[in-house]
Amino acid sequence: MGLNFLCASLPVAGVFYSFQISDGVGKGIVIFLVLASVWVWTIMLAKHLELMRAERVDRDFVRAFERQVNPLEIFVRGPAHPASPMAKVYATACVAVKREFESQASKHNRSLSQIDLSQERLSALQIDAIRKVAECAAADQILLLEDQMAWLGSAYTVAPMLGLFGTVWGVMTAFEAMGQQGAANITAVAPGIASALLTTVVGLLVAIPSAIGNNKLNEKIRFLGIQMENFADKFATSLQQSFLYE
Repeated sequence: MGLNFLCASLPVAGVFYSFQISDGVGKGIVIFLVLASVWVWTIMLAKHLELMRAERVDRDFVRAFERQVNPLEIFVRGPAHPASPMAKVYATACVAVKREFESQASKHNRSLSQIDLSQERLSALQIDAIRKVAECAAADQILLLEDQMAWLGSAYTVAPMLGLFGTVWGVMTAFEAMGQQGAANITAVAPGIASALLTTVVGLLVAIPSAIGNNKLNEKIRFLGIQMENFADKFATSLQQSFLYE
C-alpha cells in the first residue's frame, strides 16, 4: 500500500507525458542528462569504495609502522600493504634513504651489502631532503585519489545550465507555436511549458546528488591527504630518532 501511495503521489505520468510532447532538442537533453546521471552515480560509487579501501589499508599500514622499532624495518623485509597510498609514500621515502646510504657507502668504498643500519647515520639536511621526497610522494598519491573528481564538478556545474537551456528553448518554441496558431489561452501554451520545464527538473536531479557527492568525496580525499602529509613528518621524526648524527 505504501509503494502504491508513493507512486501515486509522484507526477510520474506527468513526467512521461512532458517527455513525449517535447521536441527533439528537449528529448535529446533529457536523455543526455539521464545518461549523465547514471555515469555520475557510477563514478561516485566507485570512488567511495576506492576511498574506503584506501582508508582501511592505510590504517593497517600505520599500525604496522608504529609497531616497528626501526623506521626502515617494513621496507627491508620486503613489499607490504601494496594497496595503501601511505605505504607507497613510505616506500618512496625509504628508497630516498637507501640512496643516501649508498652515496655514503660509495664515498667510503663500501658495497651495498656492507651497509649496517645500526651504524649508519644521516645529517639533518639529508633527513629534510627525505622529508621533501615523502611530501612529493604524498602529493602524487593525492592526485591519484582525485582522479575522476573533475567530472563530478563538471556534472553539478553543467547539468543545471543544460537544463536551463532546454527550458528556454522549450518556452521559446511554445510561444512561437502559440503565435502561429493565434491562440493566447493557457490550454494552448501549458503543454509546451510543461515539457520545457522538464529539462530543468532533470538537470537539478543530476546536479544536486553530484554536488553532495563531490563535497563528501573531496572531504574524504582531504582527510587521506592530511594523513599522508602527517605521515611524512612522522617518518622524518623517526629517522631523526634512529639515524641523526649526535
